[in-house]
Amino acid sequence: MEISFKKVLAGLFFSAIFLLIVSAPARTQVLARSGEVAGTVGYDHTVYSPSGGPTSTHFFGASGGYNLTPQVTVLGEYKYDPLNFSEGGITYHDQLFGGAARYNFLSSERIVPFAVAGVGSFRMTASEGSLSVSNNGYYFNFGGGASIYLARNWGVRPEYRWERQHDDLTGMVAIGHVSNLSASIFYQFGGRGKRKN
Repeated sequence: MEISFKKVLAGLFFSAIFLLIVSAPARTQVLARSGEVAGTVGYDHTVYSPSGGPTSTHFFGASGGYNLTPQVTVLGEYKYDPLNFSEGGITYHDQLFGGAARYNFLSSERIVPFAVAGVGSFRMTASEGSLSVSNNGYYFNFGGGASIYLARNWGVRPEYRWERQHDDLTGMVAIGHVSNLSASIFYQFGGRGKRKN
């Protein structure tokens, strides 16, 4: 019996939401002047306009962040999206490079809900055999989720973002409307303040 990547990701996401609901509150692990690294897997659904049908695929990503305060985090982000469509033997993939800001709510809780917004550039590459052509564009996104600390320095982070991609393909503007559902494992280090278990 084959288990799809989408079902596995949905299971991880809803498991994290369950932990969010049933876990007992404790003091937060978010410390001012602390760093963070994270690895991300996710699933997205994209609709292109003015033409182009919807496509759904998994993606992978990584990020590095700095907690300016327990409430404010700045991030650098990378995302690789293989895209799940081809036309006439041509396959496509996206790479996104950008920055984001996260606002952490309820800084006295172990489970920290947040809002996030990001902006950056992306490169779409079309490949046919050994030939490839790339085109650049920009994107912005926003959404939210929760950082769930499973230990002093690390945890999991389910997140949803809505994203708009803007690409000028040889004079024709293409807009992508993307829904991203993801789960990350993160590790935080350094910082100032007293840690609580």
